[in-house]
Amino acid sequence: MRLIYYGTPEHAVEPLRHLVETGRAPLLVVTRPDRPRGRGLTLRPSPVRALATSLRLPVFTPARASEAASVERVRSLAPDILVVVAYGQILSPELLAVPRLGALNVHFSLLPLHRGAAPVSAALLAGDEETGVSTMWMTERLDEGPVFLRRATPIGPHDDAGALGERLTSLGADLLIESLARLERGDAVREEQDHARATYAPKLRTAEGRLSLTEPAAALVRRVRAYSPAPGAWLDLERGRLGVLAATSDDAPGGVPGIVAGIDRARGLGLACGRGVLWLARVRPAGRNEMSGAAYANGARLTVGAEIATRTADA
Repeated sequence: MRLIYYGTPEHAVEPLRHLVETGRAPLLVVTRPDRPRGRGLTLRPSPVRALATSLRLPVFTPARASEAASVERVRSLAPDILVVVAYGQILSPELLAVPRLGALNVHFSLLPLHRGAAPVSAALLAGDEETGVSTMWMTERLDEGPVFLRRATPIGPHDDAGALGERLTSLGADLLIESLARLERGDAVREEQDHARATYAPKLRTAEGRLSLTEPAAALVRRVRAYSPAPGAWLDLERGRLGVLAATSDDAPGGVPGIVAGIDRARGLGLACGRGVLWLARVRPAGRNEMSGAAYANGARLTVGAEIATRTADA
């Protein structure tokens, strides 16, 4: 099968590696252009480009995948199928019409749930008990195309977006290979989605990782998990931003939101919330290294019953 691969971030690396390992090396790997990264803002390739280069695969890095010249290059290769994994751009109808079979997207949710840019985090924010991966035939509308295959996986109580994303990446790589194998046998499933059940997962923004202690502790834990490792959840304290890397909650009454409800070596720093207690297990104060919540409490000389001063959202 003649295929072209579109992908950019780390989540798209393992599916590309699986393609090569199973004898399905793409004719071309299309990825986003190199971007400045790090303190020195040095131009660095995407994770997909780095892998493709190491495997000596042809690489194409157009500014826009759907511009006329890019579409013509793809058309000149006469692909049977486009495989798209977290590429980062919407493909035009003109480009989607080029491959003989169509374009197959690996999406990290059980469609029609959590269409959009951040499906892994959306499942955590929603408190879902399971999520999964779908292979979907692409159309011009965002993640609305017919589904080929789905595979589910439970969400563990301590999964954050990083750990869950790694598991889904591996599951997605396997599901992609299974989908292509079925296509090679002439088995092309196209199950229409139930659009009435659709939910959406917009791109995460740093500002939305702010934690308000007036909210229920359980909801704040979901946000911490959904925003870890990036862009990160945080408390806006008078003494500076406090990154919250890991947290748990309980339903015990903690008192007025912001009051220190407990300090425990295992659980960390407990803060009263709108409902329940938020336990900060791992934190990162601004300009400092990661530490336990208990270590932070000791360094900040916090005691049970003291109030931890936060700034208002518009401060």
